[in-house]
Amino acid sequence: MNFGALALKALVIIGILFLLSLAGAVTFPILSVLSNGGVAITSLLFLILAIIILSIIGNLLGRGIRSVKKPMEALILAFVGSFFMGAALTLFAILNIPYTARINLNWLGTNWYSPILALLFIGAPLMLVFMVAE
Repeated sequence: MNFGALALKALVIIGILFLLSLAGAVTFPILSVLSNGGVAITSLLFLILAIIILSIIGNLLGRGIRSVKKPMEALILAFVGSFFMGAALTLFAILNIPYTARINLNWLGTNWYSPILALLFIGAPLMLVFMVAE
């Protein structure tokens, strides 16, 4: 696994998550710490570590999807991978890892299918980073 390419993908993911935070889909607790004064180095390290873990998950999913030869199977696996990328972000909130991005599951509404669509719509651009790269 090339760490340089993985770090570059992690920077792209941080940019995408920031754009999603402008839409209200994701919140960054670290932004409130930055606005209230100084930030400890540990809070930045927690954010970077969580994004690198998310990048490793996405890299492994993308590598597996690109190895599939049938296009319909690859398309289905890409949608499933997108859902799991969103679910990995939710897992950070469930494990209560400090200073990581938190998904707003009621971003699209309060219907029963809204959290599922939110995970898919948040995970799709993240998965696209790993499907296009390399």
